[in-house]
Amino acid sequence: MAILKIKKGQYEGKYRIRIQPVDPVTGKRVTIPVEYADTRKEAKEKEKTMWSEYKANLHLGEGDAIFTDSFQRYVNQRASSISPVTLKNWQESANAFKQYFGKAKVKDITTALVSRYAHDYVDKNKATVSKSSTIAKHLIHMRNFFKSIQGKGIEENPVPEAPLKVFFRQNEFSISKDWYIFTDTQLNEIRALIEKDLEHSSVVNWSSKLAILIESYTGMRIGELQAIKFSNIVFENNAWTFKINDSWSDYMSDFNGSLKARPKGYSRVLPPVPEEVVILLKRYRDKQSAFLKEHELDNPLDLVLINLHDYKSISSNRPIRQKSINDMLKEICKKLGIEANGKQLSMYSFRHTMCTKLANTPGMSYPWAAEKMGHSLQMFMNTYVGINPDIDKQMTQLLIGEK
Repeated sequence: MAILKIKKGQYEGKYRIRIQPVDPVTGKRVTIPVEYADTRKEAKEKEKTMWSEYKANLHLGEGDAIFTDSFQRYVNQRASSISPVTLKNWQESANAFKQYFGKAKVKDITTALVSRYAHDYVDKNKATVSKSSTIAKHLIHMRNFFKSIQGKGIEENPVPEAPLKVFFRQNEFSISKDWYIFTDTQLNEIRALIEKDLEHSSVVNWSSKLAILIESYTGMRIGELQAIKFSNIVFENNAWTFKINDSWSDYMSDFNGSLKARPKGYSRVLPPVPEEVVILLKRYRDKQSAFLKEHELDNPLDLVLINLHDYKSISSNRPIRQKSINDMLKEICKKLGIEANGKQLSMYSFRHTMCTKLANTPGMSYPWAAEKMGHSLQMFMNTYVGINPDIDKQMTQLLIGEK
């Protein structure tokens, strides 16, 4: 019994309180010191307190658990609160840990062992070492797991802060490719070519070109671009733009129901677009409606970039895929003689271009710019701000005295 009145002995007349919880990790009973109270009411209150204190330290037995089993449970618990793509990355870490750590217990995972794992993973997979590398993600996931039980199942986190710098020498790091940043001239050439092509393009070929045109002004994430609706077009602060609240996942072939790292229902207003782009969108809406009506189809979600090439995709309310848009961009860049020169060039280049240009605009409010791009200020500055090639040229000429 949890509460028992003592009839004889030292505690005669008092109430003894005992709880006997089972550790969810080891399956064994946890020994909790008994408590005593003068009244049954007081005993019930103490029992509640004892259970609360135990639940607050539920990971006391975690150190003796199998690390990979415990990490997998941690991933499973997070499944409902993270996106499918993020969950996929976490599961890849779990699978990699199972292959290397086997039946090692949580308490046996040391910093030295984690370092050996990192080097072994890089060697066997011929992987790169950088902030965006796969091994970096594995170590971040592992550090977060151990952080969740630090002070309960373990005393110290075996994965140090900035683990790559701790585990690898500078000459072992890979130089990651920079993202290609379009110049103002190139952006204008891309936009002019698209607008010219649209004058004689079939309606089924408008989507990819419109996607590139919109992206060149807004720099939104590609999943956000795929999910835009005609109803997202708004006129605010004397300018045309988009107010978005959803994104698409090619991986899941479904809408995410929210923007990245934002709660459902949250909306973000993008940088402004010229009125001529809005006029083109309205023309396309009429063309799209006529095409759908002719083929006895509809667009109930009001999607701008619905895939008109595929009737099955139309019926399933699916937008064009990222690959199709990137293929169109490659074709356009080839026509214009825009070459990557060893840099990464894709639709994501527009996002880097937009962020860079915002950062180099005199008098720009960085918090405003970060919000427009859907990032924290720190992420905006650390990840996306690069060297604007137009500014770079101006500064070089200033330095050498050219006019």
